[in-house]
Parts: sequence; structure tokens; C-alpha cells
Amino acid sequence: MTAQQISARDLLRETFASTGSLYAPLLIINSPSLIFTALNSFGNLGSAGITFNIIYWFVAIPLLSGTLIFYTYRSLTRNQVTVGQAFNQANRRLLHIILVNILCTLLVLAGFIALIIPGLYVSYRLIFSCYATVIDNSSALDSLSSSWELTKGRWWLVCRATCLIVFVVFVPIILISLFIALTGQSLASQIASNLLAFLATPFINIYFVLLYLRVRESAATIE
Repeated sequence: MTAQQISARDLLRETFASTGSLYAPLLIINSPSLIFTALNSFGNLGSAGITFNIIYWFVAIPLLSGTLIFYTYRSLTRNQVTVGQAFNQANRRLLHIILVNILCTLLVLAGFIALIIPGLYVSYRLIFSCYATVIDNSSALDSLSSSWELTKGRWWLVCRATCLIVFVVFVPIILISLFIALTGQSLASQIASNLLAFLATPFINIYFVLLYLRVRESAATIE
């Protein structure tokens, strides 16, 4: 299989076909993010809000994303684990996930400082770094290198695939939120946006894990 044979539209169809049995467990895994957005929307955290946000974005998000990736990967490869086992795996790799996220962010920011195109290019080349960290137990630096090699000659495929999922998922969310906001209900618009994004997360996660699997298979056949 070559990169040209990987179809983003086929990935989308495969995602729809795979979502059914995975949807509820992935929502459960990601439920803390809904609580976080609710607290931000309705709660007055005061000075504690800064600390809360730092902990959430730099610890909770890496833990949740690692758990989502691992649970989805093991399910799609028919090597099922429980939600608890997926959390345990992500927790074991948490420091590596945090580090790889920080390094990716810094490298992508450096690319955007150079210009928008280099920033986008770097983001697509490093998109699978966290997957290598969680699935292959790679160190942060090895994960960056693995993603860079894996997307060599395939970054345009990753770009097209990302644009498709953004169009299918995020454009409707934005339009619905804007429609509600036009009625003068800004809080309702924010709640709807957060809830729809939460409900879409399992679908997006499955899509990118499938993309990772297909790109990895493609690289293996070429090697």
C-alpha cells in the first residue's frame, strides 16, 4: 500500500463503521473535559482558575488524549482493553506524553513564527508523535523522530485528511454555534459548541488512529 492508495474518504467511511461500539467508552474517557468546560462556563474559579487551567491543559489533557489513543488503538487492532487499563497505560506514559506535547508545541510555534506554511508543515510532520509515545512506548525524542519519518512523503496526505475531518466535523459545529449566537444567546452558543465538540471527540479520535494505522502500514510495505 502506498500513500496514494490511502483515501481520506475511505478513512471517513471506516470511521463511521467503527464508531458504534467505541463511542460510549470514549465519551466516558473524555467526560472530564466536559466537566472542565462546564466549570469554565458557569463557575467562578477566581485566582484558582489559573492553577486549575494549567493542571488541566498540561496534565489532564495529555492523560485523556493518551487514554483515548490507547483504548482506540487496542480496540481497532482487536486486542481489547478496559477503560481502566487504558488509563493505566496513559498514566505510565504520562511524563513522556507531556514532554512530547510541549516539544511539538514549541516546534510548531517556531514554524509559525517563521511563516504560516512552515508551521503547518511541521504540525503535519509531527502529528503522530503522541501516538508513538502511547502505542510504541517511545521516548519523547524518539516519538518526534518516528512521526517525522512516518510522514516523510506523506505530509500532503495528512493535510488532506485533516482538512476533510475539519470540514465534516468542525464546520457544522461552528455554523450551529454562530446561528445560536445570532439569536443573542451567547452562553447557549458556547454551551452548544462545547457539547457538540465533546460528542464529536470519539469520532475524531477514531479517525486519526485509523489514519496512523494506515500510514504505518504504508511505510512498512515500502520498507
